Formats: sequence, structure tokens, C-alpha cells
Amino acid sequence: MGVKAVWGRSSEAVMCFGSGGNAASAALKDRAHFTKARRTAERAKTRPYILTIGGGEKVPDALRGCVLELVRATGVYGETTAFVRDEELRERLSQWPVAVIVSEVYTVRGEPRLIEDLGFPDRRILMNAYDSVIRDDDQIQRLWDALSGWEVERRWDVLPPPGFRDPGKAQMYWSLYPTLDSKSAEGKRVWKLQHEAERDPKLKREAKALNRERNGGVIVCAACDFSDPLDSMFDAHHLQPLAAGNRESRVDDLVVLCPTCHRWAHAKADDKLSPVPVEKIATVMARA
Repeated sequence: MGVKAVWGRSSEAVMCFGSGGNAASAALKDRAHFTKARRTAERAKTRPYILTIGGGEKVPDALRGCVLELVRATGVYGETTAFVRDEELRERLSQWPVAVIVSEVYTVRGEPRLIEDLGFPDRRILMNAYDSVIRDDDQIQRLWDALSGWEVERRWDVLPPPGFRDPGKAQMYWSLYPTLDSKSAEGKRVWKLQHEAERDPKLKREAKALNRERNGGVIVCAACDFSDPLDSMFDAHHLQPLAAGNRESRVDDLVVLCPTCHRWAHAKADDKLSPVPVEKIATVMARA
């Protein structure tokens, strides 16, 4: 785990860094240029989680010193312009030319402030955390302990680019991130692996039990509102497929769908790694 100062909440699934070299290395895009992003990508295999805290010249006063998000870094790094889709955001990130793709973003509910809410005497934990990820084990353990009573919530509005797959190792990409073609033999293999992963009995049972508890003893499809008391009438659907890369699944990574809506989520998707959002399926089913 580490800490990174940021100017605000995530709007795209990237974490950006300054160049690790001088002006010449930045112009040549040599190895030194990518140092900070590469180190984060290399450490992501064993220590992928990073806490982001509002800091720096551009952060709004309301977010300064606030713990904003918990993100999971992947091994994919490269030029920021290769990963950021929004042109206006690219311009704003021009002083942070290298980046890693993140696979998960969680909001820290309440966005606690280091000093006022978490009891830190100052914001020294952010020292040198503006262009790099800081991994001071003692300070981070203290921060993690202080956050033990604060909940996190997955942000499903900030996901990796469509079709992105975490390679599970540090790997640089110049202009394209790693994807799978859903029409290729490799794409079909991932679909099979994903299907087997979704059959995890513990997570599936827990997701259905929570759904039943919320709905007065019956299970209700999250998309079309079909209901039935039988577990076997429903599937547990991963909002982000396990085939997209290594991660630790939580019960709130799943929603309960009827078989028809579950098939909609995957069969109607642009690619196998980016299912149709449940909200979109619900809109279609409401009109049917």
C-alpha cells in the first residue's frame, strides 16, 4: 500500500506521475522518463492498493488533506496521453506525462481529513507524494489504522478502458493498452474462465442472501425486477468480469440477475470484458 497526493476525485482510471528524468529524457521518452510510473507498476503485483489524498497547488480547499479514494494499480504503464480519453483532461494532466492504469476505484465515504478527523498532527505524510507514490510503512500503517472505522464504496462510474485486461506484470504500452478481441480464440477462452470464476459458491450465496434480505424473503433481479423465492432462478453477475485481471472479489462486486438479463449483460456487450451496465438493461427491459 502507498499514498499519493492528487488534485481531486478520479474521473478516469489512471494515476499520473511526473517525468523521472530531465527535459531531454522526457523529449526522448527514454527509460528514465517512465521511472515513477514503472516503479508503481512493478510494485502493483504485491502492493497494488494506493490511498489518494487531496494535495498540491491545484487541489480545491474543500479537498485539501482529505483521504479521497482507495485505488488498485495495475502493471500497465506508459504515456498519460495514451490512456486518457477526455481531451480536456489530457490538457489538465500535461505536467504529469506518465501514468499507470488502475483497475478499481473506491470512494472513502465521508472523505475524512487527516488532521481534523483522523488525528494526524500535520500533513507530512504527503511530503514528496505529489509526483510519486510514497510507501512509508509506519506512516501508512498509522493511516490505515485510523481509517478502520471508515467505509469504502466501489465507484462503478470509473472503470478501465473498454476491453482492458491487466497482464499481471509490469508492462509498458506506448499507444494501446492490452485488450482481448472478443471474436478471437483468446477472447472465447477468457469467456469460459470468467464463467467458471462466477460460480464461486461463497460469494454467490452471500450475494443472493443479501438480495433476499433486502426484498422481504424473495430474490429480485436488479435489472428487470423479476422475483422468485428460488435461488436457482437467478445468477450472480460480476459488474467487472474476473477475466479483466487479478483482484480480490467482494460481495458488492456482484449483482443478482435473472438468466435473461444476465445473458443481455454479456451477449449485447461490445466486448467480453465490458458487460452492458445493469442500469441500461433495466431501461431496455422497462420498455419491453
